[in-house]
Amino acid sequence: MFTGTTPPEVKVVLQDIMSRVDCKEVYVACSGNFNCDKIMHGMGFTVHSNDVSLYTKLAADIVLGKDTTPMTCTNEQFARIFDQWEEHPYKKLIEVMYVMSISRFTSQKNIYEEEMLQAFLEKHMAYYLSTREKLGKGAFNFKIADFYFGDFVDFLKAKRGTGGVGIAFPPTYKGGYEKIYKAVEETFEYEHAHYNLFDPKEAESIHVDLLTNDRNIVYTDRPYESIEEFLTAKIILGKGKHSVYLYSSAEDKQHKKYFVERRTKSLKSKYVTIPPDFEFKEDTNISCKLVEVENVNYYKDFYMANKVNYTNGGDLGMIFFADGMAFGFCSFSKMQSNLDELFCLADFVVNSHQAKLSKLLIMCELSHDTQMEIARKYGEYYQAIKTPVYTNNPVSMKYRGVFKLAKREEGKLTYIGQFGKESITNIYKSWLKKYKK
Repeated sequence: MFTGTTPPEVKVVLQDIMSRVDCKEVYVACSGNFNCDKIMHGMGFTVHSNDVSLYTKLAADIVLGKDTTPMTCTNEQFARIFDQWEEHPYKKLIEVMYVMSISRFTSQKNIYEEEMLQAFLEKHMAYYLSTREKLGKGAFNFKIADFYFGDFVDFLKAKRGTGGVGIAFPPTYKGGYEKIYKAVEETFEYEHAHYNLFDPKEAESIHVDLLTNDRNIVYTDRPYESIEEFLTAKIILGKGKHSVYLYSSAEDKQHKKYFVERRTKSLKSKYVTIPPDFEFKEDTNISCKLVEVENVNYYKDFYMANKVNYTNGGDLGMIFFADGMAFGFCSFSKMQSNLDELFCLADFVVNSHQAKLSKLLIMCELSHDTQMEIARKYGEYYQAIKTPVYTNNPVSMKYRGVFKLAKREEGKLTYIGQFGKESITNIYKSWLKKYKK
């Protein structure tokens, strides 16, 4: 729900270390999304949290049941939007989350970003209500004793003599916080935390001080020879990712050593595709099923051009099967849909010797079975499917004759297909008669 993550391997190591520590108080520096704080609270520790971001400060207010963060939106467009949202304990936090989410598309580098920006602006109320509902389902079901809004080094130094253990994951590059929250800083006025701009080049001396003069755990993506005696774990996250090094002076006795390597083999979709020479026959059983959109995006990398990699998004996926094997895939975006039209981000078929397979897919998309499958699961009775085609051609031969051209713009066509009353079985028979050779 929040921004920022702690690798699961680090969480496991932290839990193992802290299970042997004889203290009751834990001081989590750079709390971020409160991953570590939640773990420590679950283990029975009294948790003291810290960060310098407005985002984390507002979340801490919610956990503590307080409102200690006056802030003003200085962006007129956003201010008008936020004025329409009813007051709620989560409202300020969701305002920040909204700005962070929409900022990914404000540069409008391509048509996809333009459409996503427009969707966020038009459906701001839906975003507010759905996010509020999600947050209310357990996002704040943990406790912290207090929250220090300031420099993490000052926070950890101040706890010396308490016997408690500090846990810190400082920024890994200079100005890291400032780059992540740039849009937030440009949108809101509030009383900022006082802190020194953390420079990883100076990190070594800070880590030496924290580890040699107190009980602390520090994890970073850089190895340091000067604190090698405190090296407790090396976690290899895989190709293209920095390894994580965890240093600890938390235990009184000799600490254990951990070496963890993440499995690099990605999880495949459980759905099997038809072979290239699959023959579509009169008695072939055609069916469809709603699936997690990741199952569609997995196959997108095999069967779609890389230039349309923005289709990796989506809220729901659908797979079309021939005799139980997948031949076509669709991903849909509820954010870009309206009450009547379901927005299709991508639809594609597998590599096959069978001609006009794409026609079968888009014909099946408009079947009564597809419409009802979505209605039963999501309670949305869409009347049509809308999809963009990014091309300079006057028409799309793929959609021609099945969908209707609704709008023509420079570099883009918009097609809309109405759901019909035909079953997917009857649609298949029609396709066989018209296209199968």
